[in-house]
Amino acid sequence: MAVMKDVRRIAWSIYWKLVLLSAICGFVAGAAFGFVLGVAGGIAGIPRETITPFLQWGGAISGLIASFFVFNFILARTIGKSIGGRQLELAVAGSLREGH
Repeated sequence: MAVMKDVRRIAWSIYWKLVLLSAICGFVAGAAFGFVLGVAGGIAGIPRETITPFLQWGGAISGLIASFFVFNFILARTIGKSIGGRQLELAVAGSLREGH
């Protein structure tokens, strides 16, 4: 079993990339959603007070979805890569139970 000291460099590598890219992609996804829905609502003549909650919630949800895809991308790129002499790998669950 790994201890915190063993995984700290891998965790830090994943964490800083995740925070930075999630903030950027979340902002861009939220802004894009807000822009598209805002323009469509403006063209359709929907009052700003009516569409604002949809813009806020939709932007937040699209930002969370973008963050998940960023996390998936970063994790996929980190698995198998050597970081500080350590490596994150995937193993088949059956082989772990059998002690292999």
